[in-house]
Amino acid sequence: MSWLFGFYSKRPQNISSISEYHPKAISTYLNSDSYVAVGGNENLLSFQIHDNHLKFFICGLGISADSESFLGTKEWENLFLTSPENINKQNGHYCGVQLNDNSISLFTDPMGLRAIHITENNYGWFFSTRLDWILKTGAFEIDFETFSSRWLLFNQISNKSIVKKIIIFNCGSSAIISKNRIEIKDFFLIPKKTGEISLDQFKDNLCKFVLLGAKQNKHISLSLSGGLDSRVLLSLLINSGYKNWDCHLFKSESLMDNVIASKILNDLNLPFRLFSPPPSNESDIINYLFDFIGSTYITESAFNSQKLMQYSNLSQDDLIIDGAFGEMWRREFLTRFYWAGHKIVEEKNIEKISNAIKYDRADIFNKEINAEMHSGINHQLNEIIDLLPPVKEIGFGNWLDIFSLKTRLVNYMPPEQARLDNFVSSYMPYIQFSLLNDLLNMPVSLRKNHRLFNNLFYPQSSELTKYNLVKGNVPYPFYFTPVMKRIYSLVYLKLASKKDNDGLDLFLTGMKEFILDSLSSSSVKSYVPYNYKNISNNVNAYYSGSLKNGNYVNWFLTFEVFRQILAKN
Repeated sequence: MSWLFGFYSKRPQNISSISEYHPKAISTYLNSDSYVAVGGNENLLSFQIHDNHLKFFICGLGISADSESFLGTKEWENLFLTSPENINKQNGHYCGVQLNDNSISLFTDPMGLRAIHITENNYGWFFSTRLDWILKTGAFEIDFETFSSRWLLFNQISNKSIVKKIIIFNCGSSAIISKNRIEIKDFFLIPKKTGEISLDQFKDNLCKFVLLGAKQNKHISLSLSGGLDSRVLLSLLINSGYKNWDCHLFKSESLMDNVIASKILNDLNLPFRLFSPPPSNESDIINYLFDFIGSTYITESAFNSQKLMQYSNLSQDDLIIDGAFGEMWRREFLTRFYWAGHKIVEEKNIEKISNAIKYDRADIFNKEINAEMHSGINHQLNEIIDLLPPVKEIGFGNWLDIFSLKTRLVNYMPPEQARLDNFVSSYMPYIQFSLLNDLLNMPVSLRKNHRLFNNLFYPQSSELTKYNLVKGNVPYPFYFTPVMKRIYSLVYLKLASKKDNDGLDLFLTGMKEFILDSLSSSSVKSYVPYNYKNISNNVNAYYSGSLKNGNYVNWFLTFEVFRQILAKN
């Protein structure tokens, strides 16, 4: 990733040893009370340290508020000098630090796509875009009350850190650190309804982001799957007249994703690249796994890391776009929650809300920890409901989309976006600040049942509607509504072969020695929050032939790696 690591001292001292906490930097700044280093993908770094009046470091890919250009060092410098109040209101994803005479200022993008972690000790404040590097600075433990929703629900609800004594801030929040205090200023964006926008307006705004790289003749590469969201982006590229682009596919994606996507590209004679996982041995996989989980802190499972590692195959000169969070524009997040009805929100029925968004990972904790986590979920859900506009004011469909924006987007995407920034320059057109400001201005009736996206294919790209769509390795006709798709998927999955469980069993077989060694270690047996008997029974049953336990073992491995990172530090 393009990364940032820094320290602000409470008293003048020699702080040059701070560099031991991070890899070799591309640029550093050091004086008696401040240390800042940045590194990783040089294409996603902007910094100015030689001007006596303005010093700053920024990580990520900033896009101007008018969505007309990418932000480089000169553009950032102009923003600092002319409108510093708008630093946290640009498009793209970014975070950074400004060095002042007697303080430092930290800031983040408004959507929460890059985040900064901060911890304080007797000597000062450490801050970094990498949580696992902050963990090297002291002894830390998991905050199970906050971690609760990350483990038991679809995603974390609170945007607080899952580690005690660490503050995470994002979503346009800023902080000022001076000698003896830190002051954090929250920025809580909620899209407002100001007036309906037309289909053509939405299409024009989306096209601006999709084709932003064309202004600099950059090579654009679309991450194409078998889904609807990336196919909309494909149609916009096809009809743009721009030629310097292609698509890329990953062999580790679901079989049907690759079958449908490659058929479209071959039939239409469109350029694409197909990447295979790089060759690796068990040691390489384990090292990568620790780095992956350390930087994404349990937002994805250990198994999914194998798919996401393939972005290293792409060139840093490519400009990658993908269809992530396109669901926001077709009212398809939290469908189970939607069918549970708006009354459970209005009545604050936390039990029913929890059931509507629960996610089965693995039952690995003891009764006391489970009780603490359920209490944490109760607190987090009550808190977010109080922060969001009333359902009666904006409608249940809009409420669910804003709920997703403030819970799933800010907890799921930042760790993976930060990790991707190490390999490529990438961004997600659907979730840009200026575009999402119009979320409530697009009627729910148009967003539901794919009506908005379906209309974007006509008349120029109607041929793309002839191909099946894919969700969760299930192919289905393009015209299916979400309800039709769900019923069809349930039937399809019951009848379909579960051969190799999409590679999970193969992955867990390769990790068998590491998993069983960890299971038999004294550190696992003595880790108080674990329900060791339950873990041992499920893991041993899996390796004795009960393959239905694969998901359990996968998520136990994921948490155990993170626990080992904490214990090691």
